[in-house]
Amino acid sequence: MCPIWKRKPFLGFGIGVGVLGALALALRHRQRRDQGRIPDQISPAIFSTRVAATSQGEIVYHICGSGTPIVFLHGFFLGASSYEWSKVYAQFALRHEVIAPDLIGFGESERPAEALDALDHVESLVGLLHEVVGTRPVTLVASGAGANVALLLAARHPELIARLELFLPSSLQDEAKIRTMGLIGKSRIPGITRLVYRRHLAQPSFIRGWLSRSGFADPQKITDETVDVLSTCAQQYGAEHAIFSFLKNRRSFDVSSRLADIVCPVHILWPGRASGFYPAEVTALCRSLPRASMEVLPEASAFAAMESPAEIAASLSRWIDGDLVNLQSD
Repeated sequence: MCPIWKRKPFLGFGIGVGVLGALALALRHRQRRDQGRIPDQISPAIFSTRVAATSQGEIVYHICGSGTPIVFLHGFFLGASSYEWSKVYAQFALRHEVIAPDLIGFGESERPAEALDALDHVESLVGLLHEVVGTRPVTLVASGAGANVALLLAARHPELIARLELFLPSSLQDEAKIRTMGLIGKSRIPGITRLVYRRHLAQPSFIRGWLSRSGFADPQKITDETVDVLSTCAQQYGAEHAIFSFLKNRRSFDVSSRLADIVCPVHILWPGRASGFYPAEVTALCRSLPRASMEVLPEASAFAAMESPAEIAASLSRWIDGDLVNLQSD
């Protein structure tokens, strides 16, 4: 008897395509599983992990404490997540309600393939704040390009923000800053950049080397935990989309035209040992903000929240829990 694929070749072709599709799907799911579970160390054990639905996708966030709310936003860098602030924000949970989200595309949050700009991130955070804190204005602590998202959020929704505490605010427009954050440009050859990202950049050896060269002031302070969390986050399925999207749309993170609209007090921490970043940048930023102040931390690196969290926590606490009368009267 003649086999069915010889008597009906188009049916045989369809079966073959279906089998190949099933194999591709199985490999895709296997790839997702093989990329590893994000370590529990991404947040302190006392924090609950929850999920909020937003206009851009689901945001995973960590929450603990009670009192006036503080939100910590991480920057945009290789393997970025709320872990960046985890050694700092736990110290505020005794006096405040602390909320630490993974921005869309990073950490444990949804990782869409679509490119997001700064406004997309703002709208997703608006959804998060409405769900978690309601109408209570928050203190927003943010770093790197995440600080620019915070500035845009404060300009567009002043009713949501009581004050901003920014660490190394930057839209990362030049290559020196991009290298400090472990970011790469997209190759013109399709698939090559993603392959390099997966096989090289997202690997623990590269991440440790990058942090040693330009991320930390003292490479001896790079812990196995930090490398493990950053590399595992960087290896998650779709994690490269957020990096490529940011590099494609980073001009949208330039919020200089909206600075005059920010009415809340802004305090800026500037790390003196961040490779490729210079104090003149923050001086110009302060002059453009109606109510701003700055503090230079001479020995701090670009990732001081992970390298020297006690110093960063002390500086933040002076402004969050200290007497703000002088700042508010400026």
